[in-house]
Amino acid sequence: MPFDVKETELPGVGKRYELYLDEHRSVAVLLRSTGEREVYYRIKQEDDYDKLFDLTDSQARTLGLFLVGAYYQPIAAQVSEETASGEHIRWYSLTHDSGLVGNREDEVVIEKQTDTTVLGLERDGEVQSVIEDDVVFEAGDRLIVVGTAEAHAELERLLETF
Repeated sequence: MPFDVKETELPGVGKRYELYLDEHRSVAVLLRSTGEREVYYRIKQEDDYDKLFDLTDSQARTLGLFLVGAYYQPIAAQVSEETASGEHIRWYSLTHDSGLVGNREDEVVIEKQTDTTVLGLERDGEVQSVIEDDVVFEAGDRLIVVGTAEAHAELERLLETF
């Protein structure tokens, strides 16, 4: 079931995203222009939001990886739940035959060649939420990627032919 999300531009501050969990409860995230996040919650729509906590950019990205299942995927998530726009998360394991192995990220630029978003890279049991341009892809790396079915097909072609 898709969630209702409201996005509000806050000039000079950043953006606020509100996620309506049901007809009463909602969560709001204030994404400041500085990269910091503030997380709020309210039980009833007529109530004011209560601030829960602040996150740095790095903390928010790590929490995001937890939420999308980058570290652990429960069985229900393995069915590849889709967003309202048809996007879903897939993991790609790079083998010696993969066209990416031995290439730097800035040479490949996955997100520009496909309509996917790389959420992270798992290497040696560690998940990196930000892939630096100078990272050289290795056999055994796992990419965590979100996109539509068409975008994933583009990425699969890239993995075979790059």
